[in-house]
Amino acid sequence: MISFEYRVLSEYKLKISKVDTLAKSIMEHREPKGVEATEASEFLDVLVNEIDGFYKDHSEILSKNGKKPHARSRLPETKEWIDNIQRFYELNPRQRQKK
Repeated sequence: MISFEYRVLSEYKLKISKVDTLAKSIMEHREPKGVEATEASEFLDVLVNEIDGFYKDHSEILSKNGKKPHARSRLPETKEWIDNIQRFYELNPRQRQKK
């Protein structure tokens, strides 16, 4: 049976990949000032707000598993999240994220 923690981590990974894919397609669009690109960037803002809400709701699980808020996130990092992430990487040094 799949645990709730695993489901949260998988959902977060999917949300991040959606945001990254959309951001990449906006940056590589042939008409960056066109209607299609501007509407896509508005949708990107919606996705980022959704990711922020998801991280805020499940921050304890995500931070204890070494997950930071997305780079496009507008959430201020808290001391608790940073401590949880550092503790995770001290216990699991091989899983250090690439910079």
